[in-house]
Amino acid sequence: RTDRSTLSEKVEDFQIRLKVICARQLTGSNIKPVVKVKAGKNQAKITRIRKGSAPIWNELLMFNFNESLKELYDYVFEFALNNSRKLRSDALIGSFKLDVGTIYDQPGHAFVRKWLLLTDPDDASNSPKGYLKITVCVLGAGDQPPDESAGKDDDNDDVEGNLLTPAGASLRAATFTLRVYGAEDLPQMDSGSLKSMKQRIGLGEEGDITKTLVDPFLSFIFAGKKRKTQIIKETNQPEWNEELNLPLKFPSMCDSIKLTIKDWDRIGSDDPIGTVIIPLSRISSTGEEANGAGTSLLHAVDGFPPTFGPSFVNFYGSPREFSKLGDSLDDLNIGKGIGCAYRGRAMVELVTTMDEEGAEPAPPSQPINDDQIALVKKYMRRRRYRLVVGFESANMIRKPLERIEFEVSIGNYGNKFDTEVGAASSTTEPGNPVFDGVNYHYMAWTSKKPILMVTSQWEDISFRLYAMNLILRTCERMEGQINHLNELVKVEADEIEIASEIVSILDMLILETSKKLPDPRGRTASNQLDRRIHRQRLQTFVAICEEAKDLRQNCTDAQEAISAINDFLERLKLVSYEPQNSLPDVVVWMISDNKRIAYARIPAYEILYSPEKPEFCGRYCAKPCTITLKYPTANAKSKKHYKVPAQLRIIAWLGRAADQDSFEFHSRGQISVYADTFETEMKILVKGWIADGYTDITGEIPLPKSAFSCPPGWVWDGDWKINSELALLYDTSQGHMHVLEDAFEYQYRFPGGTWEPEKITNGKHEEIPNLSSLRIPDGWEWENEWTVDSNRACDEDGWEYSAPDDDTAGEVAWSTIEKTYSTSRRRRLIRNRVCIDQKVSKKAEKTEELIGEGWEYATTMGSQFHIMPKMLDLVRRRRWVRKMITSEASGPAAIFNLDTSIHVDPSQLLKEKTVNSAKKSKKIHKIPTPKIYIVYKDVSKLHLRAYIYQGRDLLPMDQDSFSDPVVMVSFLNQTHRTEVQQHTLNPVWDQTLMIDIQFYGDLEHLQRNCPDVLCEVFDKDDLGSLEFMGRTSGKPLLQFDPEEDETPRLQWLNIRKANQAGGNILAAFELILKSDKREMPIPPPLKPDIHVPMVPCGIRPVLQRTAIEFLVWGVRDMQSFQLLSVDSPSVLIQIGEVEIRTKIIKSLKKNPNFAEPIYYLEANLPVDDLYFPPIVIRVKDNRKFGRRPTVGQHIITNSISYRIKPPPEESHVPEMTYEIETVKVEFEESKMESISEDDEATPLLKFHEYTKRIREDEIDWWSKFYASIGESGMAGNYVESGLDLIKVYTNELEKQENFKHFGDFIQTFRLFRGKGVLEDEEPDFAGQFKGTFRIYTLPEDKREPNPPKFFQNVPPTDVVEVKVRIYVIRAFELAPQDSNGLADPYLKIKVGKKRIVDRDNYIPNSLSPTFGRMFELELKLPMEKDLHVEVFDWDLIGTDDKIGETVIDLENRYLSKFKAWCALPETYCISGPCPWRDQMRPKEWLEHKCRQEKWDEPVWNSNTCVMVGGNTYKLDDYEKDKKACEHWGDADERLALYILRTFPHVSEHVETRPLFYDALPNIEQGRLQLWVDMFPKEYGDPGLPYNIEPRKPSKYFLRMIVWNCSEIPMMDVSMLGDKMSDIYFKGWISGLEHKRQKTDVHYRSLDGTGNFNWRFVFPFDYLPQERMVHVSKKEHLWSLDKTVTKFPPVLNIQVWDNDLFGPNEYISEIILPITNMPKCCKFQRFCTLENVPDMQGNCKMEMLNLFDQNTPLKGWWPLYKVVDGVREQAGKLEMSVEIVSEEEEVEKPAGQGRDEPNMNPKLEKPNRPATSFAWFSSPFKSLRYIIWRKYKWIILGVL
Repeated sequence: RTDRSTLSEKVEDFQIRLKVICARQLTGSNIKPVVKVKAGKNQAKITRIRKGSAPIWNELLMFNFNESLKELYDYVFEFALNNSRKLRSDALIGSFKLDVGTIYDQPGHAFVRKWLLLTDPDDASNSPKGYLKITVCVLGAGDQPPDESAGKDDDNDDVEGNLLTPAGASLRAATFTLRVYGAEDLPQMDSGSLKSMKQRIGLGEEGDITKTLVDPFLSFIFAGKKRKTQIIKETNQPEWNEELNLPLKFPSMCDSIKLTIKDWDRIGSDDPIGTVIIPLSRISSTGEEANGAGTSLLHAVDGFPPTFGPSFVNFYGSPREFSKLGDSLDDLNIGKGIGCAYRGRAMVELVTTMDEEGAEPAPPSQPINDDQIALVKKYMRRRRYRLVVGFESANMIRKPLERIEFEVSIGNYGNKFDTEVGAASSTTEPGNPVFDGVNYHYMAWTSKKPILMVTSQWEDISFRLYAMNLILRTCERMEGQINHLNELVKVEADEIEIASEIVSILDMLILETSKKLPDPRGRTASNQLDRRIHRQRLQTFVAICEEAKDLRQNCTDAQEAISAINDFLERLKLVSYEPQNSLPDVVVWMISDNKRIAYARIPAYEILYSPEKPEFCGRYCAKPCTITLKYPTANAKSKKHYKVPAQLRIIAWLGRAADQDSFEFHSRGQISVYADTFETEMKILVKGWIADGYTDITGEIPLPKSAFSCPPGWVWDGDWKINSELALLYDTSQGHMHVLEDAFEYQYRFPGGTWEPEKITNGKHEEIPNLSSLRIPDGWEWENEWTVDSNRACDEDGWEYSAPDDDTAGEVAWSTIEKTYSTSRRRRLIRNRVCIDQKVSKKAEKTEELIGEGWEYATTMGSQFHIMPKMLDLVRRRRWVRKMITSEASGPAAIFNLDTSIHVDPSQLLKEKTVNSAKKSKKIHKIPTPKIYIVYKDVSKLHLRAYIYQGRDLLPMDQDSFSDPVVMVSFLNQTHRTEVQQHTLNPVWDQTLMIDIQFYGDLEHLQRNCPDVLCEVFDKDDLGSLEFMGRTSGKPLLQFDPEEDETPRLQWLNIRKANQAGGNILAAFELILKSDKREMPIPPPLKPDIHVPMVPCGIRPVLQRTAIEFLVWGVRDMQSFQLLSVDSPSVLIQIGEVEIRTKIIKSLKKNPNFAEPIYYLEANLPVDDLYFPPIVIRVKDNRKFGRRPTVGQHIITNSISYRIKPPPEESHVPEMTYEIETVKVEFEESKMESISEDDEATPLLKFHEYTKRIREDEIDWWSKFYASIGESGMAGNYVESGLDLIKVYTNELEKQENFKHFGDFIQTFRLFRGKGVLEDEEPDFAGQFKGTFRIYTLPEDKREPNPPKFFQNVPPTDVVEVKVRIYVIRAFELAPQDSNGLADPYLKIKVGKKRIVDRDNYIPNSLSPTFGRMFELELKLPMEKDLHVEVFDWDLIGTDDKIGETVIDLENRYLSKFKAWCALPETYCISGPCPWRDQMRPKEWLEHKCRQEKWDEPVWNSNTCVMVGGNTYKLDDYEKDKKACEHWGDADERLALYILRTFPHVSEHVETRPLFYDALPNIEQGRLQLWVDMFPKEYGDPGLPYNIEPRKPSKYFLRMIVWNCSEIPMMDVSMLGDKMSDIYFKGWISGLEHKRQKTDVHYRSLDGTGNFNWRFVFPFDYLPQERMVHVSKKEHLWSLDKTVTKFPPVLNIQVWDNDLFGPNEYISEIILPITNMPKCCKFQRFCTLENVPDMQGNCKMEMLNLFDQNTPLKGWWPLYKVVDGVREQAGKLEMSVEIVSEEEEVEKPAGQGRDEPNMNPKLEKPNRPATSFAWFSSPFKSLRYIIWRKYKWIILGVL
């Protein structure tokens, strides 16, 4: 199953198409079944009502959804089959459920002609209630519906073998029991204002009320059924201890168990707290995961039903902080999007129990027994875990936020806003970011980098995560090696090298799968699912190991080995999933001003440490990794998905406290700790500032210096000092030895004036008077003077230029080139300051005496602090810090002892507080923890070179279809940018960015885990702002070893904008370590005009002399631009630095072709195909006053298909003769095979002489069509006649592989303009360009002659007049348009302004109409080239609805060398159903072909041999195996046709074209079969068109005489106690139930015998070729048209008991398919149920077709009824039955019953017993035969 977490969250259009075909073996008798389908949340559709236990619907239902694929996956489809005769409460026969994800995971996203086993959910016996056959598919944009023809079968198909259930499983009743024990860590969900008020007036309980502000309950949803626990009010740690029981049929076709914790609200809807989805396929197994491994160890491993827990399940969603107003992130709590915060966890257990027959169903909810609760306690045992995260850098901070801090949490531990968990070193010191000078900000952590530590307690599930890490490590290594292997195959490397790589992968795989997995047995928290998953993994490991060994020894084919290795990888990924990962994710938050801004989630197993084996550790454990933060959002279309708020470089370690001594970052930095406390003073009006003691940062916890002590493993380093730099809040240089100060000098000018000073700002863009006003703190000194920073995107003097419309930092795009319109410029000034020796600057005592030094001021302790004192400030504070370092004996693990560094007397917390205030403040205060840092003493100088060469196929961001792209290159804390390239989507920057970096950190870490260089592409707008276009990243080549000197290689990097592809850039990066031993590479050369470094030689692509030939044919369908039509276009084609311009088309309306179509160009282009520039086609409109706007463009990214070898000396446009000849031979072979198979087969239908003669005379085009698609039953004797077949394509003609869109001469390129309104929407369609290209190399020496030109003998570009015939055959699977689920389709033909509307010939109530229509038009190419064939739905009132359309490009067909004007038949016929219809005979076309190719005229040697183009052709070679036909033409014409078929051609065909509708783009609305003929007028008039009118059914009559019956069960008891029945018969043909007929009643049958002599005459319309009855009737009284419905011919006969009072009673029946019915039995005693087919199709009598019988069938047939799904015989029937045609009915008439004309044969009145009468109409007979006969002696005695 697909991993749901990888599914797209983009909202798209989907259509689920369901075809309800038929049902079988439905329980119940005399039923009227109807299918109701519920889909998703609120869509439901029903079929029409049918009759009987084997109904046929063939109805198409369509459901449209506008959802993301992730949401759609969990929608449930419920099929409910009901009996419409019964009341709603008792109507259900059976049902079936499956989710959309199950359908989408199938090949083609479809189940085709599958049987559903229907069961009753309330029936504990699980007995099948019948079978329903369906086809269902999920269609997204561009998907094609499945082809049902391959799965079509007769009525005897295998139900059990094609049943839609998991492999080999039978449905059983089961119960899901979800045991919900409790939950913890739930967030506040309700407002606490009411409870706070109660506390104030003394009514509420004292204490923290946030724990009680949630009323949780848990809901459990599966397959549309829902259960929920009781509500536990006012607690965030509920204990439900409740069992939720949900009945189901197992195995289920639904895959998602949904658990949601909600908060009950008294008013309004309940609020979701969090949602988790557990895939059923992950917690159960069918036992087939090992793929047949037959090892003795695992042969007994079986599958297991769904099992889970006892285990905790973590819930994620929106941030925990409570908001009264709610926010836009609430959707995260219902599972939409990725949750950004931990919301709590619940302890649950899932058990599946198979129900026993007769057992009482479990109640929906019941309490868990105490023993089970006690057993679960062991799963709740906690162990202490330590999480340590070191921050290397934080860069690419998007906005200049203030007071930024980073928080690390796992679960609730570390959450700075949560009051329930203890304090931890979980947040960095707040600080302001520094602007990097170009676009972003970064945290200035230089040499002192923060370390965060969080202690938490969780259950020990490390054994689960160890096994998971081992498998994931193996998968990761395999993926890397497979990518390398694919690269070798792609570049066609040596076979030995490929084989060696395959062997190395297999060796690694054998080694890894031989390793021992952690055994869950004996572990405290292990449960049954752990043990089963462990056995499953072992089974998979052994199977893969054995298969890999076998593959290594025996495999000889590289592709086979690669396929097997990929299969191994998929199987390993399948078992790597851990469903019971109860360790919460680590969440890193960026917080600004105590507001959560951005986050990143890191799975805990990725950083988990294992003391057992290194391969059990997570892949990022104690290793530097780069994480990109994300904005929290639930909106799938939000721009926040592609915006990067910040990027972090971290090292993380997570392990048990028992393993904390093994903690190591393997870093060269020294870990230091700073204890801090705040000295506070209060301002009193008279006394001034008065000391208020030492507190924490909040001012609530007293922290005197004496409260601090050194924990074990630590020593003090110096005494307490005042932190004069105010904790990074106002200065970014806290703790750094070297700091770079920057300032910006701005100048302005008026247009044409001189530059004048404007202002000077500091690094934060705050205006200052002059540079000398930038003072440095005490203890620092300037290291140098102010200098201009020229190491950035600027000119040689450091200036950047811009227009002054928007001067917000980071938003204005500054250019390095001075333009005439530039009115503002700036340059960056930099100056280093250094911290002087601490001993020299030590003035601690003096500092304490200085007033105001180090103080921060505020109005109250809870308000914002600032530096400058103000009048209203009443409090001030300053920070004292003291440094601790580790002692020599202790290692990095000493940081875990810091918990004991602060000792606060609890009594001090309430010191100097009143009793009342103490009562109010029952809040538990968090004791602050010391701040931990890792300090690097050494600084490394790095030099990054980013070689940005070019881009291709970038996104258009401007309305003129172009962009002005610029690339931002970011690495560590530095960002540089390229020049802006104007007005292009394929920019050539050819620029080297050189970045010098001061790196504080461990070089070994950098070398092993170097971060990627991030490249972001922006579009510069007219106003100077930047608009994001996408980002990509690449690995730099590390040049750390002075002796190594490797040259980087340019590579195409894929740009992404969220989920949208954004083109590519060609770039390379190298990172050089500066040292005395290494000579720096030579600076790259500068561009001559703008002095920007270029990409140096050796890295830039190598060029060669190349020729490009252009065939510029014309433009089509040009859309209006700026409200004006495009009248005079020309084309500009660019390749790299070169371009050509065509001449102007003078009048687009008269002829949109170019008069001179051929152009030639020479240029120096790259040798390597990888670097070849894209081909840009721009169409410009030449307007008045010299304006030439671009009105459309197309970019060809991959031009390899146009690159050819230099043409030989004599060249012309090549033809694909050999390819076509091959196709021809294959086609003929397949045709002959199909004919031979049909010859050997026995015909299914046999008709008597009269019918057969008529059918022979009626061989028509439809016979040819049906014979070609393999439906020989509808083709009559066509196959035996030896006539031609046609090719029926399953899709469009131009999409056939041989024809290649008819682009052999010219191709069609779609033009676009502007930009998409939505993020992933393509730009507006602007028109089409017709043309093609050829590219080939030229000799480097220009003195050598060039090869001849490629394009020669090009036809003229003049207008061509053609006659077009459109033959529309039929449509199928049309989208329903009317309320009855059907449509009334008709055709509309549209070309340019010409229209043909065939509204009068609409076909009522059909989704698969047979049109059989031919339309003829006279057109002018190329102006009228697009043929639109539209299908509309006819409506009486209102406008007709468009179902869909298909568009055919006639011009490409006309110009193609395949001559797709009029298709060539297989043979030349001059009579018959399909005579020659082309303009000229084959012989004339052959002569025309010779003239066209400049060959000699054909030389004929008799009419059976000819020489053409130097080859000799003989007629016998083509007809030696063919059967002669009376319709053939002359021999020379036949031979000419055979020769034409050896050239490129299109065979006679019918193409199937999908219909599309604009409202649902790229989703098929049905399919249309047609073909098109074109006849250019210059070649004369064509032959007569084919007659393709649809066939009409013939009138037939079924005559059936009911003679006698016997052994009919007695249904009544008379007044005198006699058993009897009043028997009569009903009969009808399926589909004609409204024309059913009845016999008279045989009253008072005392022994089950009945005599009737009654004739039924059933007229019906029947099409023998289809073997279907056509029923034409109005669906409702108000229906306008009769609906034609097709049914198989089935005779239904039922026996009923007549009752005077009350309804008549059904007794028994027999159903006889007329074309496949069992033969009757001549003698009554041999008439048993074995004489008719049983439910499996077994029958001892011969099966026959009633249409083949020349005489009536007369004899006995058994009658039966179905009891509990089993047939029981219930009588015998003697009857005769025959079928006569309409002519025979006139010749030999017969009346119904015994009415006149009573003949053929004449029926006498039945000889019934005297006791057979109706008592109410014959009272004297009743007295004589009933009372007198039985009681005459009693009566006489009484008398």
